[in-house]
Amino acid sequence: MFSGTYVILALILMQTSLLAQENSKNDSSKQDEVRQYRTAMFMKQSQRINQKIDTFFSKPNPKTATYLSLFPGLGQIYNKKYWKLPIVYAGFGVIGYFAFNNRDYYLQYKEAYACKVNEGDDCENPLAQNYSAQNLQTIRDGYRRNMELSFIFMGFWYILQMLDATVDAHLYYWEIDE
Repeated sequence: MFSGTYVILALILMQTSLLAQENSKNDSSKQDEVRQYRTAMFMKQSQRINQKIDTFFSKPNPKTATYLSLFPGLGQIYNKKYWKLPIVYAGFGVIGYFAFNNRDYYLQYKEAYACKVNEGDDCENPLAQNYSAQNLQTIRDGYRRNMELSFIFMGFWYILQMLDATVDAHLYYWEIDE
């Protein structure tokens, strides 16, 4: 019985405090002015922040694209040409595979040739037993040539991805219609 009385008394007291509040037109207009001022200040600050962000990321700068392309693929990321990344890394992967594969064969045949020249027919290297010294030298030189060409192609591929990023940054805002 007492708990029900306390609940009713609490509800009545809450309602009287709600009725005690008054809304005057002067207070609401001041609040509206404060809100408008705060909104205007917020908009100005957000515009300044957006301008700073836009100037940093706005248009691709060829100089920045060139610096970023020193690490393969960063120039393409900077220019937002993400579809070029797999092409860049696939090129490096394929050329690197051939370069190091040719290097391994070159070292094997170099060792076999040295064994054949120094020890003659008594050499235990299986490659030296199957080929003559002249054949081993020719095969060794072929793999050396292919290895060196692969590293040269890797350098060309590196320069090509740098040029692609730089030219793409130059032509980013170029109008085709003009």
